[in-house]
Amino acid sequence: MNSRVSKARWTASLAAAAALLLTGTAAGTATADPAPTTQNGTSVGWRALGLTASPEGTKAYVVAADRNGSRTPVVLRTVDLRSGSVVAELPLAEDGTAGNPVVSQDGRRLYVIVADHLVAVDTAANTVLSRTPAPEQDRPAGWSPGALTGLAVGPDGSKVYVGQNGPLAAGQGVRPGRVLVFGPGQGAFTGSLPLHGYNASGLTLQAGGAAAYVASDFGIEHLDTTTAVPTFLRTVQRVGATKELAASPDGLRLYALGSQTSTGTGYAVNTLTDVARPIFTFATGPVDLHYVSVSPDGGRLYLLKDSWTPQASVLAYDTATDLNLPGETLTGFGLDGVSAATVAPGGHTLLLAGIRGNGSYLTTVAF
Repeated sequence: MNSRVSKARWTASLAAAAALLLTGTAAGTATADPAPTTQNGTSVGWRALGLTASPEGTKAYVVAADRNGSRTPVVLRTVDLRSGSVVAELPLAEDGTAGNPVVSQDGRRLYVIVADHLVAVDTAANTVLSRTPAPEQDRPAGWSPGALTGLAVGPDGSKVYVGQNGPLAAGQGVRPGRVLVFGPGQGAFTGSLPLHGYNASGLTLQAGGAAAYVASDFGIEHLDTTTAVPTFLRTVQRVGATKELAASPDGLRLYALGSQTSTGTGYAVNTLTDVARPIFTFATGPVDLHYVSVSPDGGRLYLLKDSWTPQASVLAYDTATDLNLPGETLTGFGLDGVSAATVAPGGHTLLLAGIRGNGSYLTTVAF
């Protein structure tokens, strides 16, 4: 692993909160700082597709695509963050692609979308528990099912929420997407809720898990998740197409990035009223921003900028003043581009996976 000192130090409490926001799980109470030793990063495959940290902060789980002739096998690699070595590998699919994994609050289960399947993994045994295809989606003949997108695990681990885009056909338009509910105990999808928008690109749970927000081309859709199948409450007003969401730890605010941040603007949503207001203006045109997260007191908003370039950086914003804090910017990741990011709970360590040369590497940034 590669440890680089940033321009400023984030707090240890931020690490735990960022782990919650970026992985969809809560950080464990017992945490440990990684002590990376490998200077050039840990090789994790041909292309890193997703990344999360274990709740106690001692392991990273990297979903990667390898190369095997014309095929791209999908593999889950477990990295010991103390030694910087891969300690387990688990094949997930012989060919295809995958999304960002999430881990349950107790750390016993990992979930990841692989093509049109939800894959559940026993993290202790490093075995696949189930590969469950998405249930049939109502669509006209000849139309293709929508892609599975967002993923979140309920606080008690009894429900997994999966976003799915609406079906589409070239030149014939699109139809609304949906949120699926997976029951780990049943090993099956147990229900679904139709959305108003086609695209279900972002999905996050409010603190406590009583509500979910879904980002779509229709806006941000607010769902009640206290029932067996979520119910629609309302659409957040004054927000256009959105792509990524992050909830504040106190549950009172939601932060949203526009689809490809085409307006260069981020939004803050009051979750009591679902009224949104434009806040940080990042640029006058499209800008590459991802992996939004919030500090535990709600005072800082963090974003990864220019992720697909060697100039990738993590920006910090003061939520009280809506101003960028250049002194807290993190840079120097040693990668040609960043494809996934998360924070190791309980320590001053940002985990990033990305391309360098012909492979992908997991690296750390100390702060």
